[in-house]
Amino acid sequence: MLWWSHLSALGGLNVTALLAVGVAAWLVGARCWRLALVWCAVFGGAMLVAAASQVAFIGWGVGIRSLSFTGCSGHAARAAAVFPVALFLLVERGSPRLRRGAVAVGGLLAVAVALARVQVGAHSASEALSGCVLGLGAAALFLARARAAQDCSPQPLLVGLLAATILLPRADPAYSHQWLTAVALKLSGRDRVYLRNDWQPAQGPYVPPCAPDRLRFAVLCT
Repeated sequence: MLWWSHLSALGGLNVTALLAVGVAAWLVGARCWRLALVWCAVFGGAMLVAAASQVAFIGWGVGIRSLSFTGCSGHAARAAAVFPVALFLLVERGSPRLRRGAVAVGGLLAVAVALARVQVGAHSASEALSGCVLGLGAAALFLARARAAQDCSPQPLLVGLLAATILLPRADPAYSHQWLTAVALKLSGRDRVYLRNDWQPAQGPYVPPCAPDRLRFAVLCT
């Protein structure tokens, strides 16, 4: 289980978001302005879709109960979008076979992250698969444009960011899921989140795990 937990954590924001920023900085540093915009658009678009699918279930209960689908896995989507692209850029001046191999390794790593999300009980198979497909689609869109780009050689910044991810703590920035929950409740006008266990709103108002004990007690007593 520890091995699966480490794999799962590779899709966390503190790894994939850093790499996504590194890719954008790499492209800007190489003066590939249009390619940098393409990356920001495809990565941001994929993340928006993943987040929106989760918000839809939390706030309105929109999902596919028969598949236990409550939204695309954000970990799987980010990993699938970032890893093939980052590894491709690292060997961008290599042979076509090397570039294809790098993309394949990135894709396999993303699949491993998606599988790990299921193994640690964070997502159902449908959620992990949809997130992985979403991210790989974003990566494919970027790579289709990147192959036609010229003079986009690797920069030390991206290499350093790739190495730094190995040393980072294996946890997302605090309360990231709570941000999505807060957005969902604000948009839906509800104070109760939908639960995947019975596909019904929770019996009591949502209380963030970070809330003070006195607030928790007050909610429980209402």
